[in-house]
Amino acid sequence: MGVLATATVGFLLIGFLLPSTWEAEAERTISAPASALFPLLDQARGWPAWTPSPETGLEFFGPDRGEGGGYLWDDPGYGKGRFTLTTVNPDSRIAYRVEVEGGSITIEGTLTLEPSGEGTRVLWRESGDFGWNPLLGYLAGRMATLQGEQLGFALENLETQVLEQLEAMGPTPDDEPSS
Repeated sequence: MGVLATATVGFLLIGFLLPSTWEAEAERTISAPASALFPLLDQARGWPAWTPSPETGLEFFGPDRGEGGGYLWDDPGYGKGRFTLTTVNPDSRIAYRVEVEGGSITIEGTLTLEPSGEGTRVLWRESGDFGWNPLLGYLAGRMATLQGEQLGFALENLETQVLEQLEAMGPTPDDEPSS
């Protein structure tokens, strides 16, 4: 029993000493103009359709589009939290803040849109702080990989939605061949 107790205390102490902060990023070039992407980014209501998000207990607040819009959630898998759009620069940059469990876990993120050939390069960066949770200290070291994969998956979903919307709209006059 003493060995188990000592190992548990040691495990927790090491967890407290590990960094609680992390950074992750992903990027993707999407064959669409930034103006086609932006309507899916500047409204908090649209984010659950293309990002991993709580499935229950969503309550939207603030303006429909732009800074200050967001949602609250209370979900068994995600806990209680708040997502808020903090910066919305049309066609170039979106920033947001996530607070989980009353702010004991925080995440700040940005999506930067840059023209790239016939499309838009989307660079998504997140940084987070797990606070004083010794168990999450062990996870923080792997977040660059784990969260980076989640961001990449979400960008794939974003691309799919944008391309489907553009296809549904049909060709624009610029797309038609000249005679």
